[in-house]
Amino acid sequence: MKVSVVIPTYNRDKLLAETLTSLVNQTFDRDDYEILVVDNASTDGTKDVVTNFSDKTKGLVRYLYESRPGAHFARNGAVKHARGELLYFTDDDVLAERDMLENLVKVLEIDSNVASATGPVRAKWLSPPPDWVLHLCNNSLLSLHELPDKFLVSDSDPGIFSCHQIVRKDVFIDAGGFNPDIVNGEWLGDNETGLNIKIQKLGYKFAYTAKALIYHQIPATRMTQDYLNRRMANQGSSDSYTAFRANQYTARELEKQNCLFRIMIVKRSLKSILLKLKKKDRWRLKQAEIYYYKNRIRYNRRLIHDADWRGIALKDNWID
Repeated sequence: MKVSVVIPTYNRDKLLAETLTSLVNQTFDRDDYEILVVDNASTDGTKDVVTNFSDKTKGLVRYLYESRPGAHFARNGAVKHARGELLYFTDDDVLAERDMLENLVKVLEIDSNVASATGPVRAKWLSPPPDWVLHLCNNSLLSLHELPDKFLVSDSDPGIFSCHQIVRKDVFIDAGGFNPDIVNGEWLGDNETGLNIKIQKLGYKFAYTAKALIYHQIPATRMTQDYLNRRMANQGSSDSYTAFRANQYTARELEKQNCLFRIMIVKRSLKSILLKLKKKDRWRLKQAEIYYYKNRIRYNRRLIHDADWRGIALKDNWID
């Protein structure tokens, strides 16, 4: 089966070069895959980096341009140019083991009911991480993921991130592609979570293989309390979006949720103070959860008062 690797990128030319190096040196047959780099309006040397790789690999790497800000525009738009039957989505700051793609494709070749698969995402720390980051954030908070299973097939999403996800192209199109993520600094939707929910509704399964390994490069800027707060705030928006799509709450129900979220903010504030006095690292999570609930409230308010926003939240097809 032929694969189109899709990499959205924005102003990370140096990291992108490392990512491309790891992907052009895969054990997978070069005749059976291509690499599509989608430039999301970068202002650095991104185009030159991609052009250089394209020349060196005789067209294995291709350059695409997407002017609309937002990785979901880049990913979904690339599908129209993809020649493969399978789509592998990753980010511009990952490093792949040489046999990653080969092992990931094998999973989908074994079972036609599996529409999407992933593998471990481990950290490559670009500077020594603080102890609290290792203790609290060596997980999904930094888009890191690893299961105890060597191989798993599941009826539901086992924790697939868009930085390491292979999907059958026809299923991806039927599902309507990735839901929105960040646009102009604002988190709009639930991205791969929404895609995987739509894939599940179509009746397909998911898989995980420990043999398909990538490393996510983590800079010092992601090892701060400010980053953790923003990460949790974005998760709040995403969860409100997901919940509204699933339940289509009334304005009254959303207001009731917001009352509960206000109570949670007070509880998390008190807990954060208490843990900080005790010098327990977990105060950081409690503080970040305050931002989570604040964004849940903000997002719900917009759903209540903005009919166009409700329409965006209920939209399924983000490819057309």
